[in-house]
Amino acid sequence: MNLGQMMLVVAALMLLGILVLNTNKTLLSTNDTQNTSEFGITAVSLATSLVEEANGKMFDEVVADSNTGALTNPSQLSNVLGKDGAEAYRDAVHDLNDFDDFNGLYLVYKNPLDSATTPGATMEFVMPGIRAKYFARVKVEWVNPTAANGYNIDAVVTTKTWHKKLTVTVTSPSMSDTLTYPSIMSYWN
Repeated sequence: MNLGQMMLVVAALMLLGILVLNTNKTLLSTNDTQNTSEFGITAVSLATSLVEEANGKMFDEVVADSNTGALTNPSQLSNVLGKDGAEAYRDAVHDLNDFDDFNGLYLVYKNPLDSATTPGATMEFVMPGIRAKYFARVKVEWVNPTAANGYNIDAVVTTKTWHKKLTVTVTSPSMSDTLTYPSIMSYWN
């Protein structure tokens, strides 16, 4: 083998090495993207399920009570943003019956192999097929999109209004970001 052939062999080996390194880098990057997408899609699905469940309830405890007459002032609404009395999430007898009952809800979703309990969780769900633990927290607040607030639907107020904002926050040790999923419910009389 002469010098020219030897240099071609060395150049070919260098190109092969670069190709192998780039292939490994691409595969690792693709795997990270796939995992990020999977965890993000699962978090969005969990948040959407909670929002849809809350939106399927009445606006307020007072509205849910069929003995209440026509509401003409927000002051007639319930003072409580949260569960009323013996209500509990997914309770067959005393299930949550209005939108703001979801306030303070803390749900944990985990795979069947995870036997650890989470302190403070309202309820834990074992879900076959998920590869990470997800923590969903719900907060409900009064909002008032008036001219004084610049018609900002996110303007949280302490007084009762015809608008409530539910925010679901989903986190997971496997996710690099926190998912925040808001929803507004209004009462029109």
